[in-house]
Amino acid sequence: MDIQKSAVRRLLLEKQQLLQRDTNDVLIIIKELECVQLDPVAAAARNHDLVLFARNSHYSIGQIEPLLAEGDVFEYMANAACVIPVEDYPIFEPVRRRYRERRQPDAALEKVMDMILTRLAEEGPLPSRAFKSSNRVKGYWDTTTATTKDTTLALNILFDLGKITIAKRNGSEKFFTIPEHKIPAPYLINAEEISLEDAKEAMLNKYMRAYRVFDFEDPRFGWFKTSAKERRTIRDRLLQEDFIVPLHIPEVKKEYFILREDVLRLVELNEEQRKETTNTTVTFLPPLDNLLWRRPRLKDIFNFEYTWEIYMPASKRIYGYYAMPILFGDSLIGRMNPKLLKQEKTLVVKLLQIEEHVTIDQTLINETAASLLSFAKFHHADRIVIEQTEPDFLLQEIVF
Repeated sequence: MDIQKSAVRRLLLEKQQLLQRDTNDVLIIIKELECVQLDPVAAAARNHDLVLFARNSHYSIGQIEPLLAEGDVFEYMANAACVIPVEDYPIFEPVRRRYRERRQPDAALEKVMDMILTRLAEEGPLPSRAFKSSNRVKGYWDTTTATTKDTTLALNILFDLGKITIAKRNGSEKFFTIPEHKIPAPYLINAEEISLEDAKEAMLNKYMRAYRVFDFEDPRFGWFKTSAKERRTIRDRLLQEDFIVPLHIPEVKKEYFILREDVLRLVELNEEQRKETTNTTVTFLPPLDNLLWRRPRLKDIFNFEYTWEIYMPASKRIYGYYAMPILFGDSLIGRMNPKLLKQEKTLVVKLLQIEEHVTIDQTLINETAASLLSFAKFHHADRIVIEQTEPDFLLQEIVF
């Protein structure tokens, strides 16, 4: 299927709720996205709050927490740690099963895990700090020395195994409980009864709906580990079943695919591709936004290269610790690196960078200023300080 790059971009943005914002219902947005990634790093708000704010200007920090407390979503591993609609709980059984199969027995830790399960069953939701211990063990995140409390490691293992889940969050603090106290009984029963084959197929479909435009080079295609040979087999079967359609995009070497159900809309967008998008909103996307999950796709479809520089030494960073890609209409045009000073109620923009090829006109300047004001208001900041811009003249043009 021959298709223009601009049409593919717009399909992606539509499905990601970034081009046409159809709803302010947070749960509906999560369901449309399939899941939203969690991350503790917070140069500004945390990733999941920024993902939802990018798609719902009425969203406020912490609005996702009632959904978790009320059982509309659960936390588990998809793209990474994510919030996921609770009805999908059964289909993640292959992941839980893989953890169980790989688990190495540890008699001492088993006792700690049993203690935790007993307390959670008897006392209800508890945070990590409720489990006191002076015993240090080597967690799988420790590099050399054992610095992790045995209760902390036990909680993480129990979560991976699916023997406990997150009951609620209070800010960044998680409260754990047993699944029987949180997940609706029909989903627990379904998780026990679903075949491994059916669960994997459902996860595969969920993955493709989440990405919408995908390739088969991802070693975690379907959110479980696969070899290149296994992915080729999956691809060939889906093509034979006419479930997916290959795309031929000018100047893009890699072969991308879409779901058959998206073909009609993509054809419509391709026929309209000469029309400029009427959406001129500037949106700041967090580093772990759903749109950014496949970095090679950004380069191929958006002509935009992005690296999250958080893990680089400060001296090697180009755009900054938390540089957020800037979406303008249907294009990624630059980066904004924020730092929130909560006590001072100040949003510091350490760098506002626009790519050299982008035409900076008054519309872009006005929309950028408006979005920075909205971003600051979202963070309860009364003041914005821009430290640096690229190009330099932009610093004088942004007026609040």
